[in-house]
Amino acid sequence: FLIMLVVMMQQVKVAPFAPESNRDRFLHVHYMSITNKSWGEGNSSNGPMGIKTALECFKSLKTPEAVTIYTCMVISTPVNLPGQPATGIDLLQTDDTFWRVFDFSFVAGKPYDQATFDAGLPVAVITESVARSLFGTTDVEGREFLLSHAPYRVAGVVKDVSTLADCAYGQVWVPYTSTGMDNDTWNDRHMGMMSCTILAHSRDDFPAIRREAERRKSAYNTLIGKNGWE
Repeated sequence: FLIMLVVMMQQVKVAPFAPESNRDRFLHVHYMSITNKSWGEGNSSNGPMGIKTALECFKSLKTPEAVTIYTCMVISTPVNLPGQPATGIDLLQTDDTFWRVFDFSFVAGKPYDQATFDAGLPVAVITESVARSLFGTTDVEGREFLLSHAPYRVAGVVKDVSTLADCAYGQVWVPYTSTGMDNDTWNDRHMGMMSCTILAHSRDDFPAIRREAERRKSAYNTLIGKNGWE
């Protein structure tokens, strides 16, 4: 029984299932390390990357099929209808490419697109459970609710997602441009609250993607090295 339990625990970490059906073609970047010449030898800052770093080092890659940038963790956030008590949900903030990389099952509406993301519009994709909790139904495309006291419009509704979906899990997803999270950075904007997932055309492309990422990192280090960073 214990052996079977260990095997099952390992399998759920790697076995593909929606919305992470393409796990065998995923590469992930969750954390980074940066230092500055002024900090002295051996001193560094470690953690998630800022949007600037994510865009320059990973979003710019040409070899992958797609690259999505999203917040490094879900954040418990209140949602409610005006005049109603709030409940906490797990919020994940993403770009529009997120919906190409991960295969969610939409039961109503659709994901937000690039134009909506670029404009930073307050729209959201919510799960069936959240839709029923707020509105009593899943047919809620276009309806509004309050997310941390700010009005958001429902763009789409998806089937509930297991917490075992390490990267895609959430209960509500919004563009990170709608909250200003892309400006939540430090260390000269190099570090922040972002992770990224790279979707390869094929696992055979992994070596080429890693090589291209190394070239992008080297170019980025050369650029920021003018200000003492590396």
